[in-house]
Amino acid sequence: ARARAGMRLLFSALYKTGSSAPGKDGPVLLSSAAELSSFGYFQRSSVKEMMLFFSRTLSKNATAGQRTSVKEQGYLCHMYVSPAGVTAIAFADAEYPARVAFGYLSKLCEDFIQVTSGNFSASTDDNCMDGAFQSSHSKLLTQFQDPAQADQLTRIMAELEETKLVLHETIEAALERGQKIDDLVTKSNDLSGSSKMFFKTAKKQNQCCSYM
Repeated sequence: ARARAGMRLLFSALYKTGSSAPGKDGPVLLSSAAELSSFGYFQRSSVKEMMLFFSRTLSKNATAGQRTSVKEQGYLCHMYVSPAGVTAIAFADAEYPARVAFGYLSKLCEDFIQVTSGNFSASTDDNCMDGAFQSSHSKLLTQFQDPAQADQLTRIMAELEETKLVLHETIEAALERGQKIDDLVTKSNDLSGSSKMFFKTAKKQNQCCSYM
């Protein structure tokens, strides 16, 4: 379904920690960005919806200062929960250095805090940040596509808070006990009917989440 093209950041999202988005099972989405050119044109919308769904699902259980990585079929989902009240999540190829990925998430949170001075919008609508921040989010994702260059950026940034990195082997291992990903997919309002079918088809072919 997807040609592997080295180490890439595929998608990232910024959520308001602890909030609740109306009609969604998880927090309010502040901003998102994606680089999905390595996927087939007709797959991109479903892939983006799946990444949004998984990122919102994982961010429900966010704890301030936490760093978590979830492995899934050769890909990694990284989550950093800033003490400032935002949760940043990124999907990357498994080969993409985790340290650089967390540097990216930390920088994304830092940029958000600088822009907003820590004052959150009262809006509960998804993508409630203005166009200028959305644009800078996309630009940052582009800057971090090459981890070798991005590593130079992260080295001049303040070091990440000393927090233990929690690594989960599967998406379900990161969920609350008893939750099944199939049930969450079925109930999700983040996913269109075609994206739900996309997920089920991939799973039947034993490629569940391999599109991530």
